[in-house]
Amino acid sequence: MTRKPAPAITKQGMCQETPAVSIIITCYNYGQYVGEALNSVLNQTFTDWEAFVVDDGSIDNTADVVSRYLDDPRVRYVYQQNAGQASAKNTGIREAKGEFVAFLDADDIWQSEKLAMQLPLFSNPNVGVVYSKRRILDTNGVIQTFYHPPLHRGNVLDHMFIDNFVCFSSSIARRSILNDARGFDESLDMGIDYDLWIRLAARYEFDFVDAPLVTYRVGHTGQMSNKLLCRLDHAWKIMHKNLLNEKIATQISKKAKKRAFAMTHCTTGRAQLSSGNRYNAYRHFFLSACNDLTYMTLWKELVKIIIRRERNMY
Repeated sequence: MTRKPAPAITKQGMCQETPAVSIIITCYNYGQYVGEALNSVLNQTFTDWEAFVVDDGSIDNTADVVSRYLDDPRVRYVYQQNAGQASAKNTGIREAKGEFVAFLDADDIWQSEKLAMQLPLFSNPNVGVVYSKRRILDTNGVIQTFYHPPLHRGNVLDHMFIDNFVCFSSSIARRSILNDARGFDESLDMGIDYDLWIRLAARYEFDFVDAPLVTYRVGHTGQMSNKLLCRLDHAWKIMHKNLLNEKIATQISKKAKKRAFAMTHCTTGRAQLSSGNRYNAYRHFFLSACNDLTYMTLWKELVKIIIRRERNMY
């Protein structure tokens, strides 16, 4: 995939001072949500920040909604022709002046103490990224029961290669390391955070706040995460891409590589089965077992398939 041409950009608002944190909110046709995201930023107990709403060519009312917040000099609106989420986020990183960069998707919401609780963890100079737990909000505005996956701190590369456990809207990173990593890979349409975290985890430590500081909205049609098979295809690309980087590949244990392949094959098999492609599903289940026979999720999935087939026979 070739890189898109540099988009034309217009800006509104101006923040005169250098803040501690630059907040990047990228938006494409999320006018119905971005106001709540901005309100959660304005309600932060930590106030030394600037916020960029990077509008990636929206054709809805995003600009009108954001215009209501531009009286606050800390809030800026940046419009660019549609070039994709990676480009929009990189635009925000280039505009950022803070020592730290915090990411917030336009459909998510922060708890008021989020920045105040996370920033002290950067007192450890080895920490490059800090994140937190999340709450789940459904399309009816109801908080759902959510069994949070395990979180990891320190050297997390093995864990990250297996599965992206960082809620993107909870993440804060040092701006210097984002610049060193050259930001997000604009050749990717999905999984751009997973790719970035792998690259950063190979060089820096991660840490987290053990509290749900983000309300993560799920279920609406605009979410990239709804496109499961396409997302899995990008996961394969990202894993293979990073394994071609010797500096990264040599740091990932053989066990982690096998578990990552087993997990992704199993998830791909489940998705293929749901789409009616039984041959591809069983092929991926077989490859999952070839990589890691101890991956229990695979065996649970196969037991479910056997039970369903037995029930359909009677």
